[in-house]
Amino acid sequence: MSLEYDFDIVAIAPDEVDPEHGHTAVTGRPPVRAQFRNIKTADALRAASPKIRRIFLESGFSLDTVSDNRSTGYYRPEDSENRVVILKRLFANIRNMGVQGEYCGEFDFHHFLAHIRAAKPGHVLRPAPARPLQAQSPESVRPERRTLVGRLGFALGLAVILFVLLKLLAEYGAAN
Repeated sequence: MSLEYDFDIVAIAPDEVDPEHGHTAVTGRPPVRAQFRNIKTADALRAASPKIRRIFLESGFSLDTVSDNRSTGYYRPEDSENRVVILKRLFANIRNMGVQGEYCGEFDFHHFLAHIRAAKPGHVLRPAPARPLQAQSPESVRPERRTLVGRLGFALGLAVILFVLLKLLAEYGAAN
């Protein structure tokens, strides 16, 4: 199964900006990072080789995740400019540093590139997960509670067994 490569642009605190890579003085915009929405994708990037991680981190990606209920393949339209800047940095870093022969693990560059090419701006939200309206399977059906008649029958049977047991004990005690 392929990972979900959706990411969102998140503003970061000015004190977290790396002076070497903080372009806020030039652009005048607040510093931002790209964060994947799916924890498995961020974990796959964490598990990749140090060079791959460095390429992504220096491009403006974060190894943290952000929760967003936006549908797969969509991003906020207001993030378009920052997204382009971060992706241009990423492609420049890949060109300059190279990824040939580097361990990527589960992180698949081809799927990542295909995903960012296909992603569209939009406010399409993921529908809330709905509980299926299905009848319970026979294995999960709880047994019905015993009725009053069943309980009385059980109690009567237990009383008869107890009575017979006491009679036997009384006869055994009288014989000795």
